[in-house]
Order: sequence, then C-alpha cells, then structure tokens
Amino acid sequence: MMNPETNRNKNKEVAVIGGGIIGLCSAYYLHKAGRSVVVVDKGEIGKACSFGNAGYITPSHFVPLAAPGMIQKGLKWMLNPQSPFFVRPSLNLDFLLWLWSFAKKCTKQHTLNTQEAILDINLKSLALYEELHNEEDLEFQFYQKGLLMLYKTEKELKEEAETVKQANRLGLNAKMLSPSELKCLEPNIDFDVIGAAHYPEDAHIAPYELLNSLRVYLETRGVEFIEHAEITSFNTDSLTSPSGDNTADKNRPRKLVSAGYTKGSEKGNIEADEFILANGAWSGQTAASLGLKIPVQAGKGISITLSNDPDNKCAPATFDCRTPFILSEAKVAVTPFNNEIRFGGTMELGVLANQERRGISQNRIKGLLKSAGRYLPAFRADSIDQSLFWSGFRPCSPDGLPIIGRCHPYTNLTVSTGHAMMGLSLGPISGKLVSEIITGSKTSVNLGPFDPNRFHSEGKIA
Repeated sequence: MMNPETNRNKNKEVAVIGGGIIGLCSAYYLHKAGRSVVVVDKGEIGKACSFGNAGYITPSHFVPLAAPGMIQKGLKWMLNPQSPFFVRPSLNLDFLLWLWSFAKKCTKQHTLNTQEAILDINLKSLALYEELHNEEDLEFQFYQKGLLMLYKTEKELKEEAETVKQANRLGLNAKMLSPSELKCLEPNIDFDVIGAAHYPEDAHIAPYELLNSLRVYLETRGVEFIEHAEITSFNTDSLTSPSGDNTADKNRPRKLVSAGYTKGSEKGNIEADEFILANGAWSGQTAASLGLKIPVQAGKGISITLSNDPDNKCAPATFDCRTPFILSEAKVAVTPFNNEIRFGGTMELGVLANQERRGISQNRIKGLLKSAGRYLPAFRADSIDQSLFWSGFRPCSPDGLPIIGRCHPYTNLTVSTGHAMMGLSLGPISGKLVSEIITGSKTSVNLGPFDPNRFHSEGKIA
C-alpha cells in the first residue's frame, strides 16, 4: 500500500489549474491540438461557479459590468438588504483598490471602448458552441431561442431601448417589444411588465450537461483529472535576460517548472511545459503565490432549480415558456431546462475568504423570491424549500473584461479568468484562445483588450 505521504509525480505537457467551464474548454482544445493535459481542481470538477449558473450564451451582454451608473445604483442598493447588488464592507487593501479601479472604469467612454470587443468574443464563442453541439462525442442540449429582458419601469425600459439601438448599430439582431408583442412570443405566461427587449441570437444550455460531457470525453482520451487537490507551491526557474544581466531584475523572464498540491494526506507534484491559471475567483490567491497580483474579486451569485413539470403538484408554479428571460430591474435570470426551471441572480461583492465563510444570505434569497413574484403573479414563493439554493463565486475584474493571455514575467503561464457573469458564455472561445496561445497559432480574436498585463504598473499587475 502506498504511504499517504508519498509524493505522486505527474508529468504532462500542459497543467490546467481549475476544472470549471474555462478549464475544461482549455483542456478540450489543447487535447484537440495534440497536447497531453492534466486538470487539477480544489473541489469537484464542474461543481463550482460553472455548475448552477443561468446557462446563458449572451452576445446581448456587450456592456461591461463596469458601466455608467453602476456606482450610483450600487450605493442605492446598499441601503436595501434584499437588493440584487451588494458590496460586503471590508478594509482589505486589495479589495479597496479593486473598488477604486472599478469606480474609475464606470464611464461612458469605457463602455464605448470595450463593447465591440465583448460582442466579438461572445459571437465567436456562440459559433464554437454550435460546433461543439454538432460533435458526435459530446452530448448536451443547445437551445438558440433568444433572450428576453423584461421591464416594469419606464426609466429602465428607455435605457434598454438605447442598448437595443446600439446592438443594431453593432450588427446584432434585437428589438423592443410591447406587452402585446411579448404575449405573442410567450402566450402561455402572464408577465406583469410594461415592455421587453428581445435578443433572438442568444442561446442557452444546461451547464452541467456540457461540463460532464466534456469530462467524460477528455477522460476517455487520456486527459487526467485530480480533484479535491489544493495547489500549495510552485517551483520556478529564472531565465537569462536578453542583456545577460540578471542582477536585481525582479521582472526578468521566469519559467514555471512544477506545481505542488495536497489532496487530503496525499502530496503530489505536477511537472509541465505550460501552466494555465483558470480557477476563477481563486485565481488571485493562486497568482499571489507566484508574486503576481491579478485583480479579481468574488461576486457571489445564487440560484435555485425547481420542477417545471405541470404534473408535479408540489411545484411552486409551472411556466410554459420557450425563451429565457431576465427580470431586469431585479437582476434575476430565469431559464427553462426541459422539466425544470432555474431562477438565479444577485451580485454580492466581497473578499473571497469572507464570502466562503458567510454562506448564502437569507436577505438575498428573500429578495430574489420577492422579485420573481412581482414579475410573475403565478409564482408562489412560500412553497419553496430555501435549503435548495445554490451559490457560486464569479471572478470579477475591475474593468468588467475577461483576463486572458500570457502573464509576465512568466514565459509559460497563461491566465484565463475574470469572466464575471460571462464565464459560461465565453467558455469555448476562452479555451480555444488558451490553446492558440500555447500552440503559437494566430488567435481567433484580438487579445489586446483582455491582456493580463493591461493592469501592470511598473512591471506589476495593480
């Protein structure tokens, strides 16, 4: 019998840290490119943030999280314990710096500068989803039935009308709907709203169907998975600088050689030619052990998946709907999955360690259920078992853009994180971009807006 303290050495061409949608898609495209891959995750593969999200693939979401008005809305929502957005107070310096950087990016100019890049990467990912769905060896349902943004207030509806106009200018199909037009699209639901926006190019999937299918596909083809394993250390080598002078040069090129991990009482070591940091909200912690500061903070979201079977008399309500919809002022996403329906939302920003300790806020649960009833008169919140709520941590960057690319000064470290609410939407394109970076291929999109080094200040990520 192996001594539990014995080191287990793994030697692969690529080590992927993180087994969510970004890590699995990276492993998938790297395997397709002929690379041997190992995926390591601190929990169960596919059971973190990627597991319980709304499943949206959203070209419609081309406005970054750091958008005009977010600070004002955030301050207003802070006064309401059941609001959809909440900033958990903390004196943590990294968190305060993140908030300051986020506030500076909440401008009209930032939105205009980034929306084309966000739309482009979403459309590329949508096309890859269609390719994945056509793969014989992958089994998951893919529905391109669009997305509805539902509104109860004139002010918010007018703002959405401007977003629809901008979507049309960018070449995205979108239109505003009156209540009667909404009724024609979804005749079997009674919405208490004054209007809606319709984005017919959006799609949705059941997230864990895809995650599980990717894992099965990869495992049967030799990709190795290490679950419940915490990365504890890295071994690095310094490389000779071009000038040959390495004295006191903290930014001289470095190479990752191996990563140490613990799994219960077992210790292991992963040696690889390339390393990918794709562990979402935990990427900042992992990067810190390499002397890097990747500005990602945790945005906690919650969801509950309910029976949508009309024969189930215990269901709080059943909704015969074809199109996913967002209860816009409340920031609640509603997604139909066969005989189930998922309600998800809220954004609770805070220091990750504190967020993990606190669990799910009862106020956030009450706020979500109350909001669902305001838009959907048939919804009966009092019959719901609140213990069924799930929570996950979205990795949020201060400018609202993903962080994808090589991370200096390391020559063999690629980062893919900071996707916030778009992780599922951007999974395939993020994985493909990681593969293209590592294989030296031309990237499918311009990586400039997503470069990890855009946060550098005097050689460090700020």
